[in-house]
Amino acid sequence: MSRFRESGIKTELYPDAAKMKKQMGYADKNNIPFVILAGENEIATGKLTLKNMIEGSQESLTIDEIIARLS
Repeated sequence: MSRFRESGIKTELYPDAAKMKKQMGYADKNNIPFVILAGENEIATGKLTLKNMIEGSQESLTIDEIIARLS
């Protein structure tokens, strides 16, 4: 998260180990436009999933690619 913040991207970490549906509902309710998913698969591949909450699309990107996309 520090790399995102250093790049001027506001970040928030969901505080609990809740189900994905609850986390997505939280993001939607709070008008958070993008969510980053970092599960076991993402950590293993070195790419995170960037989900566009408005369009519903998602991409597998590196941290640097996400920073470039959101900056």
